[in-house]
Amino acid sequence: MLKVVDHAVVQKNLTRIRDKNIDRVHFREGIIEIGRLMGYKYANTLEKKPVTVDTPLGTAEGIEIDAMKNIVVVSILRAAIPLVEGISHVFKEAEYGVIGAWRSEEPPFNAKIEYIKLPDLKNKIIIVADPMLATGHTLNAILSEIKKKGTPKKIVIFNVISAEHGIEKIFKNHPEVEIYTCSVDEKLNKDGYIVPGLGDVGDLCFGKPCL
Repeated sequence: MLKVVDHAVVQKNLTRIRDKNIDRVHFREGIIEIGRLMGYKYANTLEKKPVTVDTPLGTAEGIEIDAMKNIVVVSILRAAIPLVEGISHVFKEAEYGVIGAWRSEEPPFNAKIEYIKLPDLKNKIIIVADPMLATGHTLNAILSEIKKKGTPKKIVIFNVISAEHGIEKIFKNHPEVEIYTCSVDEKLNKDGYIVPGLGDVGDLCFGKPCL
């Protein structure tokens, strides 16, 4: 399933962070806010149950969302750090995992996973946070690795921007996953970056690495 998060505030933040003149502080703030709003959007799809609470003046009807206690958020270093910060504002009881992965700079942009730390995944809802879904090679490898580590109830991907090519690759290899994204861009350039996209999220958030 592909879901484009077209909420006006999400799209306003996306427009802002696409601007090539944005500074690092405001770029990170925009990614954090998008993560928070995507979290609210997804939380609204989770199963709710009615409850009654006592107020100072009587009783009131409300809801509980038990599934929010059964979530693992997986951060793909380093670009996903601010996105995960936003998601964590919503899923405060979630467990967290970290995967360090990179792709080669030359075609076919093969991916390599160098670090992985995950909690127990059995019957959990896994939210994989990765701001850009470009070629799909890295995320495809990550999803395969997650499946080796456990048997989650569901895997959901949060992207800020996705390319059609990457979406097709993910659904071809992992048809059961759900992808939430704020935009589907059509092209990739020769370096495997999304066009128009917004550039390299990690570099824009934290600066270019020297090594």
